[in-house]
Amino acid sequence: MKKQLIACTLLVSLLLVGCGTDGTSGTGDSGKETSQETGSVSADRNPTASELGREETTTLAISVEGTDEEVPATLAVRQGYSIYIPDEGWTFESDGRDDGAVWEDSWDSTVNDDVELGVRCYAEQTLDQAKQRFVQDKEDYVFEDLLGGELGDPLTGADAEDNEVLSFMAAERDGETYVVFWNYPAEAAEGFGARLSAIAQTFVLME
Repeated sequence: MKKQLIACTLLVSLLLVGCGTDGTSGTGDSGKETSQETGSVSADRNPTASELGREETTTLAISVEGTDEEVPATLAVRQGYSIYIPDEGWTFESDGRDDGAVWEDSWDSTVNDDVELGVRCYAEQTLDQAKQRFVQDKEDYVFEDLLGGELGDPLTGADAEDNEVLSFMAAERDGETYVVFWNYPAEAAEGFGARLSAIAQTFVLME
């Protein structure tokens, strides 16, 4: 009887050791893979609208030539910023970041080829440096001065030859400066000018 009890005890111990080894190994591998996958996703993806504390969709109230327009728009979440873009009438293009010193996202009007809204990022540039660089890049436009130009206080220049207008605002974040800009024909100032300004004012940098 004593021998049988010892044998049973040894058998149970062996079974427990075997199960514990298999369970630990499987859980360890699975946990490691899950952690790696989760880390990869969170590093690569942009945050959601709710994570940014913004609504995914909204309605832009725009006064155009004395008439109030309500324009449905969806939040575009890009690298380092978000902005509401109308659901219709715009096509998106991007240079892609690729660790470049300068990269740009842009939305072009499908109604007027001369109308554009864009966001340009200057890496390792202060606010003042980026403003100077942007104006140099847009050399066809003449600006009276570069006082202001922060968010909510746009600077506006004109291209007399092509009769076009360019406005922009800049903001600094983590050693980079983002410039949100919009250009349109001068004769469309009360139309596209008003719409673009309203869209640009929804630009927000990520914290």
